[in-house]
Amino acid sequence: MPPTSSTIAVTNSTGITLTLESTGILLGILVSASVLGAMAVQLITKMNKISSSIAQIEEAMKEHARDAEKIRQLEKTLDLHIQEYVNRKDVIQMVLGQLDQKINHKFKRLLFYTRDVQRFLQKDTNFSIREYEENTQEE
Repeated sequence: MPPTSSTIAVTNSTGITLTLESTGILLGILVSASVLGAMAVQLITKMNKISSSIAQIEEAMKEHARDAEKIRQLEKTLDLHIQEYVNRKDVIQMVLGQLDQKINHKFKRLLFYTRDVQRFLQKDTNFSIREYEENTQEE
């Protein structure tokens, strides 16, 4: 008996002959190409996701940079207001101190004038001075 082999042959009018072996190779190539195509699609999809993520991150960083600039401007404004407050407080304290000194000076002058009048009245008349507690000292 002659050796048997399974061969499917199709004869086409154009002259292409397909055998089982060539059909297997052709199907293997098609399957490999579809797997490579699917892998390429997955790779492209992942690249697009990464690209969109990078774009979102860039936008978020730009937003943070704008916020950081606003914060810096607010800090400068706050520093100016704090300095203005400190300056006003110092001026007010200085003015109040001067006012206190003027009041004390006027009070002491009035006290000295009053004592001079009392001494004059004691010397020339029968005027008696009432004693009262006072915390001021003659200078």
